[in-house]
Amino acid sequence: MNEAEQKNYTYQNLRLYPIKAKASFTDTFKTVGKYMNLKDALAKGKVVITEQLGGAQVNTLTIENISNDTIMIMSGEVITGGKQNRIIGKDLILLPHSGKIDLSVYCVEAGRWENVSTGTNNFNGYFNVGSMGLRKTVDKSANQSAVWGKVDALNMANSTSSSTKTYTAINQSTEFTNKLKAYSDFFKSKFANEKDVIGVVVVSGNKVLGCDMFATADLFKKNFENLLASYATDAIISGSPVIANSDVVKKYMDKLLTSETEQSATIKEKGNVFVNDGKKMRVSSYD
Repeated sequence: MNEAEQKNYTYQNLRLYPIKAKASFTDTFKTVGKYMNLKDALAKGKVVITEQLGGAQVNTLTIENISNDTIMIMSGEVITGGKQNRIIGKDLILLPHSGKIDLSVYCVEAGRWENVSTGTNNFNGYFNVGSMGLRKTVDKSANQSAVWGKVDALNMANSTSSSTKTYTAINQSTEFTNKLKAYSDFFKSKFANEKDVIGVVVVSGNKVLGCDMFATADLFKKNFENLLASYATDAIISGSPVIANSDVVKKYMDKLLTSETEQSATIKEKGNVFVNDGKKMRVSSYD
């Protein structure tokens, strides 16, 4: 990426390097279908998420696709409602009229265990995709106490708090929400006309924060705006002006793209891969 391109994809503490698919990659995944994202599915009433009907559990919810669409759920998405807000712990494909199935989650609101004001066990709110640091904790530690600790650390760094210790408290800061909107406004349309971009490498300061890659450009575009909150949150709370160069990015990505063996070792150490019907739908890696 030359200097002009770097400027085009840089805003304050965040730079995104587009990952473009080769023709051979596109051909391999040409049979991957169309998927609705969770945010749209909740907004349109196509999916129902509730506490477990037989007795609420911290780390398991019930989810059901009641529509004719196929829905892709991503690890790291934060939903609100029920007895406490949760972050999704594993990727999932919900087929049309799926019936009720278990959904793996972690609590991101340690101080609440009661229904919200609506008085229901339903989760009707979509907050965003959690910060990259929070996602890394979910994917790599798979530990509820570690998730709570990361939520507390993020709110402390952002000078926000709430009586229930919820991750969503970060939006109580007007300064944070204004900055988040500015990042989103700058980046959200950057790849709208790019037919071969399947992901991004996320850079802040002198290092790579991580990357997200999808099987198709369509999947990337449908999830990109939600993922922007993840990238921008880290840039705002703990990032710094970008000084990392393209060589740093290349070195990082070589470990993911050079070979299947190298990719598997890298993902095992610091990432997550979601495979459906034998195809890698999403690969995420962290710092």
